[in-house]
Amino acid sequence: GITLGPSHIGLLASVGKTQIKVTRKPKIAILATGDELITIKEKMEIGKLRNSNSYALYDQIRKCGGLPKDLGIAKDNEKDLKKNIKRGLDCDLIITSGGVSMGDYDLVKIVLTDMGMKTKFWKVAMKPGKPLLFGLLNKIPVFGLPGNPVSSMLGFEIFVRPAIMKMLNQKEKENTEIEAISLEKLKKKKGLRYFLRAQTNWKNNKYVTRTTGPQGSGILKSMTLANSLIILSEKEELVKKGQKVKVKFLR
Repeated sequence: GITLGPSHIGLLASVGKTQIKVTRKPKIAILATGDELITIKEKMEIGKLRNSNSYALYDQIRKCGGLPKDLGIAKDNEKDLKKNIKRGLDCDLIITSGGVSMGDYDLVKIVLTDMGMKTKFWKVAMKPGKPLLFGLLNKIPVFGLPGNPVSSMLGFEIFVRPAIMKMLNQKEKENTEIEAISLEKLKKKKGLRYFLRAQTNWKNNKYVTRTTGPQGSGILKSMTLANSLIILSEKEELVKKGQKVKVKFLR
């Protein structure tokens, strides 16, 4: 359960250990989906979006100890989705991005089910990231993350990252969640757990926090400015300025 660092390596060398048993890094496939997606090198056109999710997920996987395998972009048709998902069957875990909601072109769940995936859950009472899918395909865990960039990253942080940590026999670090004073008034709807991108700091012997601005699930800048998430429970509707809130630090 320990990540080996320079001091561990030096200690092992000092006692003459040339080999030790370690947990293998899991190989994790990433597949972006959507007819609207283009690569980052293609010329932008009306109605198109550059594929940013694969790059963000790639780095999230790498940072928590996995070995990412980028499967590229699959079109919104069953044949292309099935062909590309099959390319990830040599991996320990598969992540798809997009195509898991209820639109006419959201075919990922349909294709995975047709391929034999046993769905464990679909849709989560959270915002952003509600249309999240999880199942087992040939005993391989599959996470279907939403296509919006922030929803994709938060779905990874809340659900996928703990799964990778488990595969690596790693334990969650302590003190990743704390209480902080909200520096602003926050409103939300009942029934969903909100994860608001925030900047949290230690000031005057206490933690204080505020959101990073507009919180739309397509606003990737809200993640780049954040060092933490304000977590508002399903029952909450209003947080007053100066009230305590739960905060989870991002890694």
